[in-house]
Amino acid sequence: MDSSPVLVEEFITGTPVTVGLLELPGGVVAFPPLATYVHEAEFYDADTKLDIGSQGTVSVEPAEFPAHVQDLVTRYACILWEALDCRGAIRVDFMVTSAGAAYALEINPTPGMSREANFTTGAGLVGLSHTDVVRAYLHEALTRPAYDVPLPVPVFTRTPEPRDAA
Repeated sequence: MDSSPVLVEEFITGTPVTVGLLELPGGVVAFPPLATYVHEAEFYDADTKLDIGSQGTVSVEPAEFPAHVQDLVTRYACILWEALDCRGAIRVDFMVTSAGAAYALEINPTPGMSREANFTTGAGLVGLSHTDVVRAYLHEALTRPAYDVPLPVPVFTRTPEPRDAA
C-alpha cells in the first residue's frame, strides 16, 4: 500500500473569479474581478479555457457580484500579494459561492500575456493597454534590486531555431 501523503479538498461549487495585480511605478493596482462562465462544456479544463476550435464555450466578463463580495475578493488578492511578498504581476484565482464566500484557489506569478488573456482583459478595465502592461513588466524587471544569492545558469539541451515575430 502506498503511504504517500495526499491532499483532499472539499468540492466547492460557484463562479470562477480571477483578480490581477500589477506593480506600477506608483504602487500596485488591483484589477476588478473577472468571472468565467462556461457555456458549452461539461468541465472547465484546459481545452475549454483555451477554446480549442473557437467554439465560444467560455466567456470572461466583469464579475457581477454585490459590492461587498467584489471588495472581499479584491482585498483577499491584495492580502496574498503582501503576505507572499509578490513583485511584478500575479493573477489570483478564486471560487465564489452563491452565498458570497470566496475561496482562493491558486496564485499565478506568470499570468498570461496574450491580448485576450484574463490578466490583460482585467488591465483594460482600469484603462491599461496591452502595451502598458508590457511596459510595467519591463520597468519592474529593470528596477528590481539584484538578487543577493547566485542564480543558477540554465543549461539548454539544444539551441532553439530563430522564428519570426508574431
